[in-house]
Amino acid sequence: MSVTSNFFATIAANGGSTDVILVHGLSGDPVDTWTYQESSEAEGGYWPSWLASDLPQLNLYTVGFPASVFAQWAKKEMNLYDRAKNVLETLASYEFGGRPIIFICHSLGGLLVKQILRTARESTDEDWRKIGERCVGVIFIATPHSGSSLAGLLKFFVHGFTSVHVEKLIKDNAELTELNESFRAHCQRTSMAVAVYHEKHLTKKTFLVVDERSADPGVNGAMPIPIDADHINICKPSDRNSLIYTSIRHRLRKLAPAACSSDPSGRGEFADDNLDEPSPGDRRDLMSKMVAAGREHQYDFANDSQSKFARPFLRTGLKTSISTVYKNLLADIEQRFQNLIFHPLICSGADEATVAAAIQTEIVDPLSQKYASDNATAKTIMNALYFLTERCHIRWDKP
Repeated sequence: MSVTSNFFATIAANGGSTDVILVHGLSGDPVDTWTYQESSEAEGGYWPSWLASDLPQLNLYTVGFPASVFAQWAKKEMNLYDRAKNVLETLASYEFGGRPIIFICHSLGGLLVKQILRTARESTDEDWRKIGERCVGVIFIATPHSGSSLAGLLKFFVHGFTSVHVEKLIKDNAELTELNESFRAHCQRTSMAVAVYHEKHLTKKTFLVVDERSADPGVNGAMPIPIDADHINICKPSDRNSLIYTSIRHRLRKLAPAACSSDPSGRGEFADDNLDEPSPGDRRDLMSKMVAAGREHQYDFANDSQSKFARPFLRTGLKTSISTVYKNLLADIEQRFQNLIFHPLICSGADEATVAAAIQTEIVDPLSQKYASDNATAKTIMNALYFLTERCHIRWDKP
């Protein structure tokens, strides 16, 4: 691990496809927070280094900050916002945003990450916005999303955080509520993945710091996962078989598959087929292509179909497991259309009914079945077919 600044450190950066940034919480540390001191692992108990070994497609970094920032923010000094801007500028200065980003955050580090994403979205700074836009996932580990749970945590960990401030935070938590509502709305607008873990054991045998209810940000599909640990040790897995580690590793592997390198160089990696980009071979617009094929009556349907496929596909980003499924589907459709429809039928002058029947039996039926586990339907296949038409990868008329 190399230290880049007084609060930003590089664990592993070997040209991977995805940047993973770990953010500690209250009374935390960019190294100690993620370290189990008595680990039996050969590399020691610092589990981000395990990820670097198990998932070489990742670049891993840690962020640190003064823990007092949260107590000050709770007193309405707004240092959470200032810290978010500070972190964003640090990330931008090291040119983050060119690859997908995943945040892993413990405790109150999750509140900072939510503020970072909100500040990035609302910023006029292009580099800050890019960081927010390239975030494809957030993993919350025991993050308190409600005012009452935050107040309890501050009272438990922060010396001198008085009951006056605690009571005020419990009663006046509109700012925290607004931050979480903004985060939920962002998740609904995008395909960002969210995972949530919460502790099941009492911290110091007296206090359950963040329970299931307070750990839940209310994002659809993000079911809180219980972990047999207290608030401090939930982010310190003892070995590679610990559930918190195997689960996070599994989710990262799905979000950043090894095949999705951002820099294909011929070393065992295939270049992207670029089926999401317009082909230079046939630059007619969609209407011209449909008219040339005698299908002008289908233009409105074709245009609406390709648009329905394009919107969610382009929103997935370039290097996520979701976009990989989209691109595999497009590749299957393009290959089947060329080999089973275009050359043997369209080029030989087959009528529209024959072509339509072949598309149903050779493309729609088999591929909707193949991708059924990814929720693809016959309509999905047709939408993708017209998307490829609009992007000039397939044509319906003879050359």
